[in-house]
Amino acid sequence: MEADGVDVAPQTHGALNSSEVAALVAEKQRLEARLNEAREVIVCKVCLDRPVAAVFMPCAHLNSCTSCSTSLTTCPVCRAPIHYAAPVILD
Repeated sequence: MEADGVDVAPQTHGALNSSEVAALVAEKQRLEARLNEAREVIVCKVCLDRPVAAVFMPCAHLNSCTSCSTSLTTCPVCRAPIHYAAPVILD
C-alpha cells in the first residue's frame, strides 16, 4: 500500500503486547491534541470560523481572516493601529 509516495505496508513482526498498545494509544492522543492546537492557531481570532489570512502591519500579528480584517482599525492582540493588512496564503 502506498500513500503520497510513502510505503505504508503493515509490518508483520508479530502481535503487539498490551504495553505497546497502551503506548501507541497514548502517542495517538498526544498527536491528536497537538493537531487540535495547530488548527486553533490558524483560525481567525475574531470570528472563530475562517482561517487566518491577513497580517497586520506594522505589528505583524497574524490573527484575522480577510473578511474580519477589513472591519478592524486596531490589532485584536496588541491594540496597535493597523496601517494595512497584507494578505497571507497558508498552504
